Amino acid sequence: MRIALALIPALAVLALACTGSGGTEYEVIVRFNSTVTQADMDDVAEYLRSYDDGLDFLIQESFPPTGVARLKTDEPDFCVTVEAELEARLYVESVSCQERAESLASVTPDDQPVESP
Repeated sequence: MRIALALIPALAVLALACTGSGGTEYEVIVRFNSTVTQADMDDVAEYLRSYDDGLDFLIQESFPPTGVARLKTDEPDFCVTVEAELEARLYVESVSCQERAESLASVTPDDQPVESP
């Protein structure tokens, strides 16, 4: 019985880790240079996916391409870490990372645009 009671806090922490708190939502913009390959872009997506399996990473069809990622993580100093890691790659021109503003779902009805009749 004592063992079961002692395990309850550990199980609660494990359950939170598995479900996650959602984390902070970020937007990462990766500007590639002209030497980038599809494998390089896939590598960046895989790296960012290590922070969030639900990563949304879109590549703009321009040349050189730009990738835009939206993800959630609880990682401390996320932007500093990601910018340093990705900017060290030879095929990356620059990286910008910022916490995303509140989503449209959290906007109150009074703040939404008004449509004309």
